[in-house]
Amino acid sequence: MQRGLLFLCLTLFASGVFAQEKLFKIDYKLDVSEELLANSDTSDNFSLAMVAALAQAFADDDKPQIQAWVNRDFMRVETSGLGESIQITDRKNEKSYLLYPSMNMYTETTDATDKVSINDVGDNVLITSAADFPIRLVADTSKTIAGIPCKLAVMDVDLGEYTAQLPGDAKIEIWYTETVPTLYWGEYAYLKNIPGAALSISTFGIGIQASQVMQIDFDASLFEVPEDYELQESGMTEIYDTSDIPLGHGLYTYQDEDTELMGIKDEGDNPITEAKFSYIYEFVGDYAVVADATGLFGIINPQAQEVIPCTWEHLTIDEETQQLIFSENNKMGVMDMQQKVLIPAKFDYLMPFIDGHAVFSEDLKNGLINLKGETVLPATYDNIVEYSPTWAIAIENDLYYLVNIQTKKKTEKGYSYLTFANEADFLVASENGKYGYITHDEKVVIPFKYHYAAPFYDGVAAVNETEDGETTYINAKGETVELSTAW
Repeated sequence: MQRGLLFLCLTLFASGVFAQEKLFKIDYKLDVSEELLANSDTSDNFSLAMVAALAQAFADDDKPQIQAWVNRDFMRVETSGLGESIQITDRKNEKSYLLYPSMNMYTETTDATDKVSINDVGDNVLITSAADFPIRLVADTSKTIAGIPCKLAVMDVDLGEYTAQLPGDAKIEIWYTETVPTLYWGEYAYLKNIPGAALSISTFGIGIQASQVMQIDFDASLFEVPEDYELQESGMTEIYDTSDIPLGHGLYTYQDEDTELMGIKDEGDNPITEAKFSYIYEFVGDYAVVADATGLFGIINPQAQEVIPCTWEHLTIDEETQQLIFSENNKMGVMDMQQKVLIPAKFDYLMPFIDGHAVFSEDLKNGLINLKGETVLPATYDNIVEYSPTWAIAIENDLYYLVNIQTKKKTEKGYSYLTFANEADFLVASENGKYGYITHDEKVVIPFKYHYAAPFYDGVAAVNETEDGETTYINAKGETVELSTAW
């Protein structure tokens, strides 16, 4: 895709459909455990000493090592300190780009790839991928990071007989918040499986942790490739290697150095297909989306056979329905794996289904359809930012409204912000620059008196009385509670 087309797509969607949705900005800094730092003073391990020195250097620098901007549709991640790069991702259109500011250059990339590590273990070489390790969500465990209550997810690193050789607990700890959309980039593809943004990622006492989380107005320019950047079309393997990406079912990618196209190989590095794809997506169940050299899409099975030839403008596997969202003549619809059309291609854009509904776009307006393709909310809204089986939060003329999906009636007045509060029928609402909590029938249950208020988790919500004030915690009655007794 050329830069002009990217700019056009992002501009059309950002200025119309997405312009009003807020952004979350997260600053991350290198995080090294106190125990590890203490051991570095007496250890003769050169690597440990280097990590400690690096951590101290970054601690003395107020600038975060990673900055991220995220909402439901877009992601931007900037890294600094150890090589500067920027990744911007349009989740709806499944497009992602790496920007290199020092060279005024950008490349097409994937939104994220599971990290693959190659290590010498005795006389053997051990190849591991984060995709091989299951993620488990830990109940009844919480931690506050940057003033936000977080939940714990753990990836257990199981290397079989070599696990005992690892220096400590073989696990990756991920502290996440469901108040911020899921964020993933670079070698953090496993974060796609976390039900919210990770505010801390660590293993063996080393990782990154959020130092600040803010909610800001949407800025479309953050997700546009600057006009003076050039697309790097040749020599991409020098910048981004698409080999050895785990796809699932014991399959991996490999890349032809001359054509830069991708093929599929098995765990023994034996090619199964020729290098003929411009991209290969990870398997969803028993199917994966592929794109040929011309950019047309198809579907392969675990035997790497094309069960649907690469003849489609666009294909996405809907994880909820296991059906295909397809594009034909620049319109989108739904079909099954036998290419039987279930919902005709009549939408300008169609998102995957969640809880039996999907957002669609017509003439830069959003609506909702059900699994039969029937319109349950007409495309009259600037954006539908959130919904449940019975309610939707929609934006009209810069204001948020709660809409009853069955009756199609919306709240009488609009708010500057609304989100489901995870407590009874509460919503977090904002008006006149203050946050509070209302019910679905617009009854104020906790007054509009906060500079910021978050949804409830386990009956407790984080709030800030003032912009610079400390974070406190309240229950559903609006009463202040101690965090130590809240969880």
